[in-house]
Amino acid sequence: MIFLQILQTFRHLAINVLPLFIITLVVSAVSAEYYPVRSFDRLLKHSRGRAVLISGLFGVLLPATPALRIPMAALAGQGGAKLAPAITFIAGAGAGVSTLILTTMIGFRIAVLRIIVALMFAFFMAVIVARFMQRSLDTADIESDAEMLFSRDFCEVPSGDVDRMGGGLELKNIWFNFLNAARVMLPWLFLSLLLASLIDIVVPAVTVRAVLGGSFAPAKIALVGLPFYFVGGLDIPLIFVLLNKGVNIGALVSLMVAAPLINLPVMSVMGRWIGYRKSIALLAFFWLVASAIGMLLNYLSIK
Repeated sequence: MIFLQILQTFRHLAINVLPLFIITLVVSAVSAEYYPVRSFDRLLKHSRGRAVLISGLFGVLLPATPALRIPMAALAGQGGAKLAPAITFIAGAGAGVSTLILTTMIGFRIAVLRIIVALMFAFFMAVIVARFMQRSLDTADIESDAEMLFSRDFCEVPSGDVDRMGGGLELKNIWFNFLNAARVMLPWLFLSLLLASLIDIVVPAVTVRAVLGGSFAPAKIALVGLPFYFVGGLDIPLIFVLLNKGVNIGALVSLMVAAPLINLPVMSVMGRWIGYRKSIALLAFFWLVASAIGMLLNYLSIK
């Protein structure tokens, strides 16, 4: 009986998510064709004093996963871009057009809140990096061949496409981009749907609130995505179920910001770029800022 309930919940969530997911794949595929990797590389290199602002805005709009943003930032760094805007660009992975499309499944206002919080998070991270980590990152043993970062399993753009020119739309390339994005994201979507279904049926609401509630709920829930790779809005099925179980909005916002970034695949790609010790330190800052934003939202909602 429980097994059938889990299957029914999985089916219900999948029916709601899959149309939006397909739209996000199409948006990502078209974006990758019209605005290829090198276009953002050049933009970040030449934006100078406005680099943090521009990289933050693009970071929360570009439909790209963190495993793609990291090698893009590495390319920009090789061309002379500062690390603060590069990290800001990576930190914007908590939003992105594709992510926001999927977030509308749980409400338009939540999607708007997500993009606002993602902007806050990205700019806070830029300030922290510039203040505490700039010197350390400037002396890091940066991987000399940034193009090789595009060949990692979690990146939807292969190294052979790094130098491809954009500015046009070819159906063959769009289809190729679509398949690459689906290859990376579909297994994690299935896992997200499965976890959400199990929590919805098996775990009582009182248990969820006991484990993920309290004053430090945002700090706890920001680590939920650590073993996974819930990017591009793949955290939405899980967030939808947790919201119905009574988890507060501050904690869920922390999960939205943290899940795409604070996970083992991102740490693996980041570690190959700046070194694993610095990668862990950077992810720790991600966690602190995501937790602080969630706690602030909870405080404001109480007031």
